[in-house]
Amino acid sequence: MRLVGELQVLSRFQRALLKDLEPTQILRNLLEVATEEGVERAALFLYHPQTRELVGEVASGRGQHYTVSAIALPVYSKGPVQEAFFEESPLRKEEGWWLPVVGEGGSFCWAKPEARCTQRPRATRENRPLVCPSCPAFAPLGVLSLEGVPRSLERLLPLLAQLTALALKNGRLFTEREEALAHLRAQAEALAHVNQVAHDVARLLQPEGVLELLARALKERFGFYRVTVALVRGDLLEGHLTLRGDEFFWTEGQSQIRFPLATSADPLVQALRERKTLLLPREALPERARSGVGPNVAVVPLLLEEEALGVFSVDRGPGGRPVGEEEVGYLELLAGIVAVALKNAQLYRERGRLSLALAAERGRLVRILEELPDGVVVLLGEEGFANRRAREILGLGERVVLSHLPAQLGPALEGGRLEVLFQGVTYSVRGRRVGEMRVLVLHDISERAKLERALREEARFTQSLSEMAQAALAERGLARVAEALAARLTLLFGADRALFLVEEAGSLRSLSTGEEVPRPNLLEQALEEGRPLPLEEGARGRCGLAEATEAKGLVVAPFAAPGFRGGLALVYRKPRRFGERFLSRVAQAANLAALALEKARFLDHLEAEEERLKALLENAQDVIYVLDDHGLLRFVSESARAVLGYDPEEVKALGAWDHVHPEDRPRAQNLLAELLACPGEVRRAELKVLHRDGTPIPVEAWGRNLLQDPRIRGVVVTLRDLRPRLEAERLKGEFIAAVSHELRTPLAVILGLAELLKEEVPEGARESVELILEAAFRLKTMVDNLLDTSRLEAGRFEIARRPVDLRPRLLDLAKSFQGVARLSGVAFRVEVEPLPPLEADPERLLQVVGNLLSNAFKFTPPGGEVRLRAFAQEEALVLEVADTGPGIPEEELPKLFQRYGRAQGPQTRGVAGTGLGLYISRHIVEAHGGRIAVESHPGQGATFRVILPLYGPHPGG
Repeated sequence: MRLVGELQVLSRFQRALLKDLEPTQILRNLLEVATEEGVERAALFLYHPQTRELVGEVASGRGQHYTVSAIALPVYSKGPVQEAFFEESPLRKEEGWWLPVVGEGGSFCWAKPEARCTQRPRATRENRPLVCPSCPAFAPLGVLSLEGVPRSLERLLPLLAQLTALALKNGRLFTEREEALAHLRAQAEALAHVNQVAHDVARLLQPEGVLELLARALKERFGFYRVTVALVRGDLLEGHLTLRGDEFFWTEGQSQIRFPLATSADPLVQALRERKTLLLPREALPERARSGVGPNVAVVPLLLEEEALGVFSVDRGPGGRPVGEEEVGYLELLAGIVAVALKNAQLYRERGRLSLALAAERGRLVRILEELPDGVVVLLGEEGFANRRAREILGLGERVVLSHLPAQLGPALEGGRLEVLFQGVTYSVRGRRVGEMRVLVLHDISERAKLERALREEARFTQSLSEMAQAALAERGLARVAEALAARLTLLFGADRALFLVEEAGSLRSLSTGEEVPRPNLLEQALEEGRPLPLEEGARGRCGLAEATEAKGLVVAPFAAPGFRGGLALVYRKPRRFGERFLSRVAQAANLAALALEKARFLDHLEAEEERLKALLENAQDVIYVLDDHGLLRFVSESARAVLGYDPEEVKALGAWDHVHPEDRPRAQNLLAELLACPGEVRRAELKVLHRDGTPIPVEAWGRNLLQDPRIRGVVVTLRDLRPRLEAERLKGEFIAAVSHELRTPLAVILGLAELLKEEVPEGARESVELILEAAFRLKTMVDNLLDTSRLEAGRFEIARRPVDLRPRLLDLAKSFQGVARLSGVAFRVEVEPLPPLEADPERLLQVVGNLLSNAFKFTPPGGEVRLRAFAQEEALVLEVADTGPGIPEEELPKLFQRYGRAQGPQTRGVAGTGLGLYISRHIVEAHGGRIAVESHPGQGATFRVILPLYGPHPGG
């Protein structure tokens, strides 16, 4: 009986499950059956994974109203509901039962996590409310709470929990089915709307109509509150229309939407650039666009393949629901349909404009064709149009039929070109075919044909002249060139003979025979008038040339080239008449022939000059080289044989450096490098070259870079043998040394006697004795300078260094020049500071300072000033002599310290001197390891400065 009763209870529960299909009602029926079977109260708490809460969904009970719908229990809190939620079997607490409701396939690992959990991190009873809900094996659906359960139902409680789970599953399936059906109905409705829009928009041919239909369909059919459409205009996106509620606005040219496509960050432009729909929350919109906007905005680009046409945005306004992801698909589908319709409407509008423009252009083209001087026929298929000129040529009416055209125009109709004759006139006919259209152009070429014939004749004549000039230039010598020209001209003009006559010594002579032409003759008249003249039959008595050549027809053409005056004569044995064109061509040929003859005479002259130059070079005493920019010898003069002992070709084979002494090869190479770096400038150097027998020969090399000179195209170097000059200088030096030694003895006697006389003679005669002394001292200085120069050249010049204090010696020297200063009327300032000891030859240094002071007083005019300074500067001793004389020109400064070197100028003329003092001074200073320099400007005096090292010359020289 007990089993039968339990089966009856289960049957009632089953009927409760099948009574309704709505999930909440099914659960309520189930719980009502439980209360009918004696349960005082029943409630179901369902689990919500999103919030991880157990929410009281359905409740039933007897007596007082019982509800749990407002209860939400977090799973991690403590309580019997939460405890039963994680259990495997029903849980009893006092008067109530809590039954866990678990879905299918539950492993109940959450009930005993320490023993059953296999996931990481491992769950425990303490942390399972936090860990287990995230596990894919977690299957609890909720908790069924029962209070006051009769004992007869306690055995059925697990089965009641399973029935509750089954009811939840059926309810979920029913809900999902209803949602799927609603979703399908919504999709079908949306697709129907899209289809209707596609059907409606296909009939519209204006862009404005397409856009208005889009905006109103989005509002009325899809329920959007606001629609904004913007179109691409060039490189900008511009607003076109806005629909807000029931208000419709055309905003083209007035909208604030005017954004550059390349740089704007506005969402409308961004959707176009990214070529995708953007679903943006209101907060992501620019500040200016947020007012009156719904929770979000969909921005959809209007795209047609690769072309971006525009964009539209939609929202549901304040308080409206958001635009869903699924709706975006319908919007994109609608955007694709509208983009095609919009492009078609734009093309239709453009086609209309083009059709109007084409009609206007066609009318203008017809008017232009009517005025053309050429005939034009245009055929579209079998019929077409002919302009006025074509109608005149072909005898057609204004309407043309293909079959009415002459048959000979057939090739031109297929795109060819031909020449045809109509009514005695030659026409060039060109045809072109473009699809079904064929165009013929008939151009009158009668004049052009004549011009082409004349041009071809002129081209042949010009080619003949060119060949004549080439043949003439291939000959050598004036006479042979004249013969070649005459032969060509005879053939060119069909003459029996061609003569070149030139004017020499007041008479005309034949260039080939040299015979004088009888006078009077036609060429004299042609030269006077400067134009070609014909002589036809019957006029021979007036021309000696015609009589001499027995000509019955004669043409003379004058020519005048530089240094050349004469003419061309064409002789004909038969009578002939000559037209203007013939005479013009004869004049052309005569002028060309004159140029060829002038060039031949110039080449003859050039060859003669080359032979003369070659003879000069062969007989020159100096060796002349011409090198290229790589240092290779291109020319060696014949004088190399006498100077170097080599044949010129042997020198070329040796090269530029092999016959230079090894010690001087770097100097020779440096000379070439300087010449290459300084085009046009002259450079010189002294070096030694080797004779064929190995003897070194001192030479002076002068070079100039003439690579840019078209006549030379090389570096010219002249080698002059220095042996004769060096020998002469040696003999001169020996003579000067001998004479100087011979003069020293009588000079010593003169100086001694003059000193004695100075003490003995009366006061009145003392001035004469002083003049004798001064002249003798000057002569002694000259002799000493000559001897020093001789020693320098012989390498026997010596100095004797010793520690010395120069200050007292310089002061004594200055005193000796005080008399010179008084006699010269020149102020003399001496500024000698205390000086450190110096390792030097004092007599030689005083000789240097004496030379400088002597020169300063020579060249300083009365009223000027000479200054002597001596001072120490760092590790050197400086001796300085300055004057206020006329100064030294800048170009003369480099010559001052050379042997016999003196400044040239009107201020120095008449000043005595040998030009050896500064030369010797430089060598004395350099022997002490020092240097001597000069600073001067014309009109500002000169300053000579001697700088001596305090510690003597450097050991390395």
